[in-house]
Amino acid sequence: MIDRRQLIYISTISLLGFGFVAGYVETKRIGVTELEVGLGRKIVFLTDLHIGVLGHMLEEILELVNKEEPEIIMLGGDTIDELTLDANSASKCLSNIEAQEKFAVMGNHEYWSGKAAEFALSLKEQGFQVLYDSVVLSKAGKVYGLDWKEDRKYPRIKAEGIVIVHDPNAAMSVFGNALILAGHTHGGLDLFGLKYSNSVFTRGLYRTNEDCVLYVSRGLGQMFPLRLSSPLELVIIE
Repeated sequence: MIDRRQLIYISTISLLGFGFVAGYVETKRIGVTELEVGLGRKIVFLTDLHIGVLGHMLEEILELVNKEEPEIIMLGGDTIDELTLDANSASKCLSNIEAQEKFAVMGNHEYWSGKAAEFALSLKEQGFQVLYDSVVLSKAGKVYGLDWKEDRKYPRIKAEGIVIVHDPNAAMSVFGNALILAGHTHGGLDLFGLKYSNSVFTRGLYRTNEDCVLYVSRGLGQMFPLRLSSPLELVIIE
């Protein structure tokens, strides 16, 4: 007969096992989110790809992107991480994406891996404009790129257009008429009504002030093949 202690032990192990299986399944499921904001251009936002040795579905993701035939690609950071063996090879994978314009910002893992400068240079060779707290003019209007800040404190800026930033916390420092695109959270954890996130904003759409809208993507990868309650997400803006 199983006593109470054994029952608790078996139940805990079973629950952990179910969690790992469910978390692994979520790393193989890609959801597509479409945002209609009246741009007149099709943009694909890719964030948290984590191109490394574990867990990603890059071939399937790139196939989905090219089927959408976007005019503009925006990379939201954490495209590579500490498990990326070769930053140049990672950027070359992205050369298969067909778009008229390509923009990128760096995330925390590019910097933590020590490969940020090398990866940025390689991205430029693949036709990306890498933005560091700067603004450029695109077919969709102005595009602002905000760089990752280790203290997660961002200067206050007025933006009229699209803001790309890895960290959604940066949205609290943006005002003006802007659409802010961010990642970093991997959708957080949302189980049984309890939510956990490494940021003020977790996932989905927020109105941060009267004229600014923030969308936090769940992202398209992870360092290790485990995601709980947060399938991969490809974001399309038109």
